[in-house]
Amino acid sequence: MRVRPNGLEDTPQFKLDVDQEKAQALGVSLSDINETISAALGGYYVNDFIDRGRVKKVYVQADAQFRMLPGDINNLYVRSANGEMVPFSTFSSARWIYGSPRLERYNGMPSMELLGEAAPDEVPVKPCR
Repeated sequence: MRVRPNGLEDTPQFKLDVDQEKAQALGVSLSDINETISAALGGYYVNDFIDRGRVKKVYVQADAQFRMLPGDINNLYVRSANGEMVPFSTFSSARWIYGSPRLERYNGMPSMELLGEAAPDEVPVKPCR
């Protein structure tokens, strides 16, 4: 009998662990953390301006050289409730993990499809329903 999982191989994934208690103690909200990461790495629409009669959209984003390496996230700062700039390294840590790039669920539980075939001389087993 041969059995194998029908899924994708584990791939490296970047995981950012945020110490929520420490962030709150520093006056940094989770929404501010998410917005800072989103703007720095993905971009954020600010507004429009008119240039020679044409409307131009303004986006902010960290320059490519400052967002290419995983450690670059430690160079980001987020504004606290009292206006102070707090570095990400103060309340977060980053690391690489390995896992499936896709999580399938069945009835709300993590699941994986298994494929198999019976040995040639074995009696077939009735499938589970």
